Amino acid sequence: MFLRLCAGFALAMMTAAPALAASACGSPPVAPASVDGNTATEAQIKDAVSDFKTFQTESDTYQSCLLADLKKQEAEAARSSPPKTLDPAVAQNIDAKVNDNQKLKEKVGGELNGAIIAYKAKHHG
Repeated sequence: MFLRLCAGFALAMMTAAPALAASACGSPPVAPASVDGNTATEAQIKDAVSDFKTFQTESDTYQSCLLADLKKQEAEAARSSPPKTLDPAVAQNIDAKVNDNQKLKEKVGGELNGAIIAYKAKHHG
């Protein structure tokens, strides 16, 4: 029974490997937690700004990697014999990942700006 379970797990991992390797860029970066500018301390606001900058840099790197990977796949398809065009679904998938990450980056940035405005209104106004 144990051997059958191990064999099943190994088979599942082997069939999942191509899907796991499909993205050379890894997973999208995780967005930092938002802060409430009405209750946050100055240190928490500074940490939130720092966390956002890190997230923004990681997001930019992730998006650049995705776009470079797309260009690489397009070039490889064009160089194949006979030359091929890349499946449009591949480009659509990469574009969706870039767009989703960009929207998240904009959402997190907007939340941070709102927190900073609320913090300044409460503490400096």
